[in-house]
Amino acid sequence: MVNYSDVLAAYSRVTKYKNPTLLQYSGTLSRMTGNQIYLKPENLQVTGSFKLGGAINVIFNLTDEQKKKGVVTCSAGNWAQAVAYASRILKVRAVIVMAENASQTKINATRGYGAEVVKYGRNSNDVINKSMEIAKAENLTLLSPFEDDYLIVGHGTIGLEVMKEKPDTEVVFCPIGGGALISGIALAIKAKNSKVKIIGVEPENANAMWLSLKQNSIAEKENVNTIADGLALKKPGTKPFNIVRKYVDDVVLVTEDEIKKALVFLLERAKLLVEPSGAVSVAAAISNQLNMKDKEVVAILSGGNIDLDKLNQILKEEISSIKE
Repeated sequence: MVNYSDVLAAYSRVTKYKNPTLLQYSGTLSRMTGNQIYLKPENLQVTGSFKLGGAINVIFNLTDEQKKKGVVTCSAGNWAQAVAYASRILKVRAVIVMAENASQTKINATRGYGAEVVKYGRNSNDVINKSMEIAKAENLTLLSPFEDDYLIVGHGTIGLEVMKEKPDTEVVFCPIGGGALISGIALAIKAKNSKVKIIGVEPENANAMWLSLKQNSIAEKENVNTIADGLALKKPGTKPFNIVRKYVDDVVLVTEDEIKKALVFLLERAKLLVEPSGAVSVAAAISNQLNMKDKEVVAILSGGNIDLDKLNQILKEEISSIKE
């Protein structure tokens, strides 16, 4: 299993390529919840999400031969953009498999960063199988969106950033998809202060990590249907699951309505455009299922890449509900 020294090594490699995403205090959220709430705006990161650090760290550590041949991976969109951008700056060919129903905004951005996009299938299993097929056919290195040590510690640099900026942090809310982000963050933060509570957040309709923890083994859902497309995975990664099981204190679930309301809140009050997957941490902070009071809380906003059509639909629904 990876450790804190691996996170430090990743931090030294990737930081120069990233935007600083300094914590933003939310007075409104703090008053609403009775806690001191700080937002970690990874939606303002290069490529619009947290995934850049992991992507750079993974590609940086490939062999020269692997870099020469190129890489292939699969993604709902944010990992795609991060790999495309990292591959461009490190001069490596990148092929990205994306589901046919993937966000068009994310597809366009991935192509814009220089990657080749292959659209295939409707779910995570489809795109994973297709990327494996391409890797074998074209002799490319297959990059996992969550089953990679370099990826996990690359994402863990965000936890290091939080603790460097706010060492008195007591609670961190973090979205869970495949689990690489929260596992890296938990690994880094627990090494700095084991008393910090790491709380994972999943949509009720995409709760594979929650189910896996309940049964103490990897659970696979038959169907996932959530507006938080970046978290819509049928099962978590094995490596992240093992780290989450060891370091994460709890996982809470949020509804589709709570996610939408959190997204609108962030846009209206914090002036931050955050995609549904990134808004789940704030949805959890608002719902306060763990009945916290007077805590120093950081909510990870994992990304801000959202189709304008989807945003328009959410805003219309919320405006209609207010009028009713």
